[in-house]
Amino acid sequence: MEAQKKTVAIGIFAHNEESNILPTLQSLASQDLFCLPPSSNARIKVSVIANGCTDATVRIAHDFMREQSAFDGQVIELQKAGKSHAWNQFVHRPEFHDIDYFVCTDSDIEFGSTSVISTLIQRLSCDNEAYLAVDDAKKDTERKVKKTTFETLSLLFSRFMRQGSTAVAGSLYCAKGDILRRVHMPEGLPVEDGFLRAMLVTDLFNQPDNTKRILVVNEVWHYFTPDSSLRSLFRHEERLLIGTHINSVIYGFLWSEVQNTGLDAGALISDKNRDDPLWVEDLLSRHRQSDKPLISRNHYTKYWNRWKKLPSHIKVIYFPLMIAGTCMRYILIQRIKSHLKGASGLGHW
Repeated sequence: MEAQKKTVAIGIFAHNEESNILPTLQSLASQDLFCLPPSSNARIKVSVIANGCTDATVRIAHDFMREQSAFDGQVIELQKAGKSHAWNQFVHRPEFHDIDYFVCTDSDIEFGSTSVISTLIQRLSCDNEAYLAVDDAKKDTERKVKKTTFETLSLLFSRFMRQGSTAVAGSLYCAKGDILRRVHMPEGLPVEDGFLRAMLVTDLFNQPDNTKRILVVNEVWHYFTPDSSLRSLFRHEERLLIGTHINSVIYGFLWSEVQNTGLDAGALISDKNRDDPLWVEDLLSRHRQSDKPLISRNHYTKYWNRWKKLPSHIKVIYFPLMIAGTCMRYILIQRIKSHLKGASGLGHW
């Protein structure tokens, strides 16, 4: 196995996940990556990055690490909440300066088999063009024998959105260390996985999009718990739309600044985070005061653009979902436009 010759840092990001962190750690401990023979050259470090936790997450993680002999683990406790801040603190730790692969996970997932991580590493190591590998992120309702109408429609819509997608699911991905260490994230992002994808497919905003930087490995998967009601789904989609808006404003800034300064986007963001912690807030404030639209037109037509590419017989099946999804999206966009007139949206959850 190629993974035997590599060093791996696994980061589990947790914010008040006392009810989920233990099952996730137990599922992680079953991965075959931790069954390598002592003679292998593998060096694997597991870190729980507990950010802004006010519940028992830290205690549960510490207890598990003390009792667990399968892997070398630690708990990194950060007072400040926020995944993009926690991500920066994890990836750029001095002890990980030579790590070959970073594996980042949320603290509420379950691995679909014992070979998920090793497969991602092996496939990524064999692809010279790819920077990051994702598995198939599945809703745990797929395993239910009897599904509610809401769950059935939710699964159907998820399959529609995944077709041909190279999106990065923040719940689990594996990335090459040399490129990931060049990435820095603005703090407060509601949608940090979309931002990471943009940084990688553009080579830190130096090149046009190259989707081959993202490797999709469908033969392995993990499960996550989806929104259980229309209200929670509404809130989730609201956060995604606000995050997409924030990201798009930052993208415009980075394209311009990379060209003007000759620095790549990672270096620019690192400097900005250090010298002016409020730089994104100021950038979004200037955008609100300009005559640019708060929400671009493509947000209204996102579903239909994907629907048009489907075969005719599949279009008929998804048409009612498109109508319902578009109506919900329109209502969301109006709410978000009102919200963004007086606030940046940073840290929205």
